[in-house]
Amino acid sequence: MSRLDIVICSLPFIEYYLPPAAPAVLKGHLESRGFTAKSIDFNITVKNKFENNNLPEASAFFQKRYEGLLAKNPKLQKEIDQLIDSWVDQLLKLNPKVIALSVFSVDSRVACELIIERLSKKKHNSKILLGGMGILEDGAETWLETVLDHIDYYIIGEGELALENLLRGNTNFKGINGRVDQITDLSSLGTATYDDYDLTSYETFYKSKDNFKKKVVMITGSRGCVRDCTFCDINTHWPKFTWRSSKSLIQEISRTYETHGIRDFYFTDSLINGNLKVYMQMVEGLAQYNYKTNANITWGGQYIVRKDKNLSKEYFPLTRDSGAYNLALGVESGSDKVLADMRKGITREDLDIFIENFDKHEITCMYYMLLGYPTETEEDFQRTIDVFYDHQKYVASGTISGTTLNTTMAIHKEQPLHTEEGKLFVKDKSLDSNWGWTSLVVPGLDWEERVRRRLVAQDVCDMLKWPTISSDREMAQLNARHTEYLKWKSGSKLQNIEMRPDQSHLS
Repeated sequence: MSRLDIVICSLPFIEYYLPPAAPAVLKGHLESRGFTAKSIDFNITVKNKFENNNLPEASAFFQKRYEGLLAKNPKLQKEIDQLIDSWVDQLLKLNPKVIALSVFSVDSRVACELIIERLSKKKHNSKILLGGMGILEDGAETWLETVLDHIDYYIIGEGELALENLLRGNTNFKGINGRVDQITDLSSLGTATYDDYDLTSYETFYKSKDNFKKKVVMITGSRGCVRDCTFCDINTHWPKFTWRSSKSLIQEISRTYETHGIRDFYFTDSLINGNLKVYMQMVEGLAQYNYKTNANITWGGQYIVRKDKNLSKEYFPLTRDSGAYNLALGVESGSDKVLADMRKGITREDLDIFIENFDKHEITCMYYMLLGYPTETEEDFQRTIDVFYDHQKYVASGTISGTTLNTTMAIHKEQPLHTEEGKLFVKDKSLDSNWGWTSLVVPGLDWEERVRRRLVAQDVCDMLKWPTISSDREMAQLNARHTEYLKWKSGSKLQNIEMRPDQSHLS
């Protein structure tokens, strides 16, 4: 029996909602080129092991959220150590030519470090490779230097072609131990395969139309973005917007349904409706497929609000009939001024028209909000609060399933906004200056004020019965950050984060 070419592993911490796409995408492409590959999701094993006991603490450990966490819980430390040992044993038993670890974000670095450290102490002849966004994010160069002695290769950027060449022995291919060139023809790549995953283990972050738990897999239709929002780093990673043909997307969805019975899909795209021509071809094709087969295909993902004048009369009916469900709308703010500052390309009026059409055509969605942009005045913030009041009727009708409020505006070096440092904002010398910044154009807009606005928004949503997705986790993160802030600014009299701000102005 020939030796397995590669094992591709997803590492904690990632949200437990959906099966991770990267290993499945890479496995599918490599198998289409004749290689043998296996994908493993180590992240979901954390949920499976600790779901009934210590899951928040175990997740926090891998996110490196709380110092000294395991010292206070030796039983948990032993269980985590045993889990990591089991991962290493599983990899060694498979004995692949290459062990590829997908570092999805900085939250996956702890697991990565522990695995490669333990592998380095074992006898094996597998090559170790790292990839994923987590080797790019904050302090990537410094972090890579700390792990280079334990790995053989790393890939920055899209991995399909680089991995294919690595397995062919072409280690000089651009992107192996460096940054790859962006792939321009996505339709030429192999399609994702989720055969190695137990899809029943994942909690979709939206309920299916009939409220039953369904198997959901991810699909990629495009990479990059047609917009250049100042708070987003997508165009740093994918400078050019590229897309697959509608034909290849429809073929992948129909084949997955016909071979695995899976009818629910989630797009990994930064925006599904970026290329209007391809989008309309796709929704028309999926609508026709649903009409003919009664497959009831559903799909969701991130979505942009578009101006009504740019849309055909078939846009909303075909979007509905193709199976669109719980689309994640990047709303961000209710202030036209802030939306313009963000370069969103829409206005509050555009949003009102768009959501009214969703309601009319029974297309469900959720809102992504972003509070505390550097130019957001109190009046701008109130206009965002107005959205929750004015659109509550769509929550009541079932069109809006909820909103994410996030943990207030963070500013990273990969964002276009970062170039405005010294003009729009100044970063505090705190433990994490990504969120520890102060506006230079809005008096008083600092960390404390952003926390106040976040709490006000939470209370308004609670009062209006807007479901706030992941609010418990976000509030825990907010508490942790505020604790760090208090340590940094020790001696000052600050209001405890648990105390609600005055909300008399909302009555």
